[in-house]
Amino acid sequence: MNFSNIIAGICAALLFMIGADKFLNFMEPPCSIMDTVSPTIWKGLGVMQLAGGILIMMPKFRRAVAGFFIAFMLFFIIYHLSKSTYDIGGAVFMAVLLALLVWNPSFLGGKGR
Repeated sequence: MNFSNIIAGICAALLFMIGADKFLNFMEPPCSIMDTVSPTIWKGLGVMQLAGGILIMMPKFRRAVAGFFIAFMLFFIIYHLSKSTYDIGGAVFMAVLLALLVWNPSFLGGKGR
């Protein structure tokens, strides 16, 4: 079993979910900073997240996409905290999963490593 693929799949699903939410507003409660970000930028963030969900499933791009989205998540975690909002649990969880993909410890490869 290749845990790297499983983690990438979880990250892809999360990126699709939060990217689609930028257009469909189905997650409750909504993001607390949604009203402070321009609608155009908000949709642009959604497009980036949807594209990231696709690209992270391609092993060739996985580490680069994971590294980019670690920085992305950390930026928005800090932005949330600077606005005194604390709905950062999902971003923290995802940043940890993405860090595993960048670090790529031997247990992620499964048997034979």
